[in-house]
Order: sequence, then C-alpha cells, then structure tokens
Amino acid sequence: DGGAYLVDDGQICLLWLHEHVNPNLLEDLFGPGNTNLADLDHNLSSLPVLETHLNAQTRNLIAYWSSVRGSKALTLQLARQGLDGAEYEFARLLVEDRNNEAQSYVDWLVHLHRGIQLELSGQRKKEEGEGMGVGAGLEGAMAGFNNLIGR
Repeated sequence: DGGAYLVDDGQICLLWLHEHVNPNLLEDLFGPGNTNLADLDHNLSSLPVLETHLNAQTRNLIAYWSSVRGSKALTLQLARQGLDGAEYEFARLLVEDRNNEAQSYVDWLVHLHRGIQLELSGQRKKEEGEGMGVGAGLEGAMAGFNNLIGR
C-alpha cells in the first residue's frame, strides 16, 4: 500500500496521496465511505472534523502551521497521484537534506564514478605517502558509504 504526505511551503499545504493509499487511511482522514482517491473532492480546501485519531492529528498539525503563519490563512490542496496536477507541485517541493554539508548518496556515487574513471585512465595523480591506488580508493569510498548509511 502507498502512503500520504503533508507538505507546507508557506503558501499552500499539499496533502499528497499515493495511488495505492490504504482505504482505511482515506476513511480516517475524510470520513466513512471515502475509500477511493478518484471519489475525493479535488476542490477540498480543509479536512472534515472527524472523531478519528489520524484526522485530529492532521488537523492539529495544519492548525499549528496556520498559527505560525500569523495572518495568512492555510489552504489545503489535494495532490492525488495520477489524478491531480498538484502532484507536480508536491514533487517540486521535495528536496534532499544536505546532512550538514556531507555528500548525498547520489553525489557520493558521482564522485566514486569519476575517481574510478580517472584511476582506470591513468590520469589520477598519486598522492605522496597515501597509496591512493584503486584498492585504497575503493576502501576509502566504502568507508564513506558505510558512514553515510550509518553502519
């Protein structure tokens, strides 16, 4: 089953729903009988007030974000995967955390690939006293990878 994400960019609050979101989640958020994404009102601008724990938590989070904004009203917009254009806005808002200026996994892979290409082409200069051959470079890269994934 898919999930749901709530993102606030300071102007609009997007509720992204995966195309295979659990029907129970939809009922908890939108009420009994709302088990299909296509049946949800795409013009919805707020969640209904329901007695479910998930609904109350989500509304409380939205209310908090609204209070932090001050005078700006918070509007909720659905971004149903495969159904709403707002899913592209949601995807645009996703950014990778930089992890205190450490390399991201993709950056690390690019760096590793470039290093291997340089090593194989013979263009890499040996650093004095460090023995940076292919084996040493890969060992250092694997240590960096293990640190990146928390091993």
